[in-house]
Amino acid sequence: MIGILFFIGFGLWLIAAIMLSAKIPRWLGMSKHTTAASWLLFPLLLVAPIADELIGRWQFNRLCEREAVATLSPDWEKVRRATHREIPTVELDGYFIPIRLQREEYFDRDSGKTFISKLAFHTKGGFLMRHGLGLDGTTSCWPPKHESIYREINLEQLLKEY
Repeated sequence: MIGILFFIGFGLWLIAAIMLSAKIPRWLGMSKHTTAASWLLFPLLLVAPIADELIGRWQFNRLCEREAVATLSPDWEKVRRATHREIPTVELDGYFIPIRLQREEYFDRDSGKTFISKLAFHTKGGFLMRHGLGLDGTTSCWPPKHESIYREINLEQLLKEY
C-alpha cells in the first residue's frame, strides 16, 4: 500500500513538473528560448521536493563524522562512583533539515567532575520525510566505539556503586 501511494505521488509530481517546466518560461514573459528554459527547469523541478533531503543528509553525515565524539577524561581512573546526566536536546541552526544535538555526561559523584561526555545527533529528515514518507522514523549517529569505552572502564559497575 505504501509503495502504491509512493508511485501515485511520484507520478503526480512528474506530471506537475512537466506542466510547470512548460509554463514557467511563459509566465516569466520569455519569448525566446522557451524550449531550452523548459528543458533546464524540468530536472530542477523534479528534484525540488527532495532537495532539502539530499543537501540536509549530506550536511548531517558531515556533522556526524566531525563532531559525534565521546570524550574520556585523563583522570577517569580515579573515579569510584558515577552518575549519569542527560542534558536536554538542542535544535541546531544553519542546516537544511532539522538536526538535534544530544549530549550525555557521566560525572564522578565524589568530585562532581565530568569524566565522560558524549555528543550524538538526530534528524527526522527533510520536508517529505517529516510529513509522511519517513514513517515517523529518525536517523541518529553516535560516536564510534563509545560502547567499547564504557566496557573498558566498566561504567556499568561505576554507576551501581553507592
